[in-house]
Amino acid sequence: MPDRKRVAVLLFNLGGPETQDDVEPFLVNLFSDPDIMDLPPLLGRFLPRLIARRRAPRSRGYYAAIGGGSPLRSITEEQSRLLEKRLSRGRSERDYRVFLAMRYAPPRLSEIKDDLLAFRPDRMVLLPLYPQRSTTTTRSSFREFQSQLAGLLPLTDDRLCVVSAFPDYPPYIGALGETVIKAINALPPNEHPVDILFSAHGIPESRIRKGDPYQKDTERTVEAVRKLLEREVSDRALRIHLAYQSRVGPLKWLGPETKKTIGKLAVRNRCINLVLVPVSFVSD
Repeated sequence: MPDRKRVAVLLFNLGGPETQDDVEPFLVNLFSDPDIMDLPPLLGRFLPRLIARRRAPRSRGYYAAIGGGSPLRSITEEQSRLLEKRLSRGRSERDYRVFLAMRYAPPRLSEIKDDLLAFRPDRMVLLPLYPQRSTTTTRSSFREFQSQLAGLLPLTDDRLCVVSAFPDYPPYIGALGETVIKAINALPPNEHPVDILFSAHGIPESRIRKGDPYQKDTERTVEAVRKLLEREVSDRALRIHLAYQSRVGPLKWLGPETKKTIGKLAVRNRCINLVLVPVSFVSD
């Protein structure tokens, strides 16, 4: 019987602090990434730590409100397990292994690369769990892969599959739309419209001006879900909005800001029914 072909699937995600003590180190890693904060070398030595130290108390409060830490690792590990189980079902000719590399928190790529290399894959799939492309997420993860594993995996281009983005991929849109519809159906029945506010992770506007495709990809996702909702929800009037969150530092970031948008919806639109939809990560 011939050897089974070994296929590795490497999932990329942002990562998050699992405990209160993890918050500041996570922020240091985040702000030290040149794809996040493109700083001159002199500023890069101290500014990320300064920003992290100042931001950490507020961030700890946010994580305390959801149980003390980010659930991202446990959610993504469960997704990894289910994906490996699904890929392996009924495929005796291939041996699938799914690996997970977080960008700014454990398990980092440096921590799992020995297991990946020991698997000796014949083929490999790089799959970022960011549906929309961005220099701050997708490119950053791919760059880390290149820096740590270039030359160590003897894979030709035809044996390395890179999934760069899937902002309007029908199964993803279907899953996201199903989540939104469940939230709409959970609202109390009334005659008021339902405001659907998509909240995406923000990035500096300067990156968009330099060609970052993130904003356009995000708008593609929102438009695809809007069309799905128009088909599937006929008994409620819907109003669709897009805003951005997680602004950091003095630079101008993509807007409008989520928090301000919620206030405007309440005052100007007299919003009664609000569904808030995070849209930048598969785990959302």
